[in-house]
Amino acid sequence: QLSPFTMVNSSWPKFKAVVAVIIGSCVIASLFDEPPFLPSTERSPTQFLRRQLLGLELSSEQTLTIYPWARNLTWPLSATPGPSKETVLFWHIPKSGGSTAKAIYRCLGKSVDIESNPMDILRQKDMGLVSSGKIDVMFSSFPGFAIEHLFDPSHKARVVAMFRHPVDRLVSKFYYLQVASWEKTYRPEWKDMDILDWAKSCNMDNNFMVKKLAGKVQRMKATRKDLRFAKETIRSRFIVGLMEEMEESIQRFNIVMGINNDETVRHETCMEQYFGNGSKKKNSNSHPKVEKGSPAWQLLAEKNSFDIQLYEYILELFEEQREIIDSYASSVVVTPA
Repeated sequence: QLSPFTMVNSSWPKFKAVVAVIIGSCVIASLFDEPPFLPSTERSPTQFLRRQLLGLELSSEQTLTIYPWARNLTWPLSATPGPSKETVLFWHIPKSGGSTAKAIYRCLGKSVDIESNPMDILRQKDMGLVSSGKIDVMFSSFPGFAIEHLFDPSHKARVVAMFRHPVDRLVSKFYYLQVASWEKTYRPEWKDMDILDWAKSCNMDNNFMVKKLAGKVQRMKATRKDLRFAKETIRSRFIVGLMEEMEESIQRFNIVMGINNDETVRHETCMEQYFGNGSKKKNSNSHPKVEKGSPAWQLLAEKNSFDIQLYEYILELFEEQREIIDSYASSVVVTPA
């Protein structure tokens, strides 16, 4: 019979091996907890070591840091658009230029579909809306849900979106819903409220973009992981536009959709209507400006910190995507507007 000392002594090598595996696993896990996909000039030593350990530069597909609906059912930016065979999904973020974009594409003669109600999306699921090829651009406030239920691996979505600074978007929403009696979310009671009081007690619409991409509702909290997934999903799958650069953004989307940006009569008329001298912004609502740094602005910024980080990242992407759009422009077959 073995003595206790002999049993412990014989088990010691196995114990050391287990400890080594555990420590190694913790080290690897800590390396992968670093926020990924910084530009090469900004990568930390830890991120460099992570890639050295793996022996390759990881792509977004390999690290699986984009949402499954985007990874499986949308076109990557590396794939040149094929407008005649694709349907564009326009993520309509409220008060960020989506309504103007709808009007422009209707003016340009495009077939526009609006799917911003989950129940309507489910009803359309079995009707072959996308596979029919009858829709040029679909607008939806539920990008993940719409893509997951209306597209398939044989009919992937080409995704575009217009973005606006999160605080400016919320300020616009506050004043717009005070007067928009035609909207289901009309809030006439907000007319008598100070925007700071509204930000403190009434506004539940915080970190909208990060939550929406994660499939979360307003009452749920956004996390740093949600932000990381949102950044990489948008970087690899979304053509981004900026409300502050609306005309250029629409021209970029036109290239993706194969719309001729040359000055045909129809194109010139539509663009002049929305961007020409003396044109009035459609669906605009004049309201007092909330100054950056004011108590109301600061509170809204604090409550939307993840969305602001995402927006600042999108500003960088807008500049970086110029080269991608230029490459599309020389490859995409265009049709007269």
